[in-house]
Amino acid sequence: MRKMLGWLLVSVSMGTLLPNRVDAQTPAAPGAAGLDAVVQELRLLRRAVERQSTTSARTQLLLARLSLQDQRGARSRQAVERLEVELLGAERERSQLQVGAREMTRALERATDPAERQSLEQESRMMRSRLAATDSAVDGVQARLAQAKQVLEADTARCDELENWLADVERESQRDGS
Repeated sequence: MRKMLGWLLVSVSMGTLLPNRVDAQTPAAPGAAGLDAVVQELRLLRRAVERQSTTSARTQLLLARLSLQDQRGARSRQAVERLEVELLGAERERSQLQVGAREMTRALERATDPAERQSLEQESRMMRSRLAATDSAVDGVQARLAQAKQVLEADTARCDELENWLADVERESQRDGS
């Protein structure tokens, strides 16, 4: 019996000296749930930061593209304006040459002196030659102007497209931020 009491005493003393596993895990369970919640929150924050940095990079890229496209559009507008001025000048010159050619034709019809007539005919040929060159120049400027207007239209459409993309990114950012 003494032996048994000794073992009982040893068992009880060991039980009080050693930590109780059930008690140690019971407080850890709420702590573990709290830790899991913190880890989950950190993961959500990391995703939000990654999404924000992606959106920010995408926005900066779109803004850079928009700026470049705006510069292209400005150059295209300047080219169209320059060609319109050039076309007006060429058409004015052509109009003056046409008036001069009509006057030359009338002068030829009235000329009676053979030397004067020959001189007028030579001037008339030169004027018709200049008129043909001016007509050709007007046609060339018109073709370049039409092409420049197409480029301007394409640049404007591309700029509008980029602005729409930027608006989409902004809406997405606002939606994610809400």
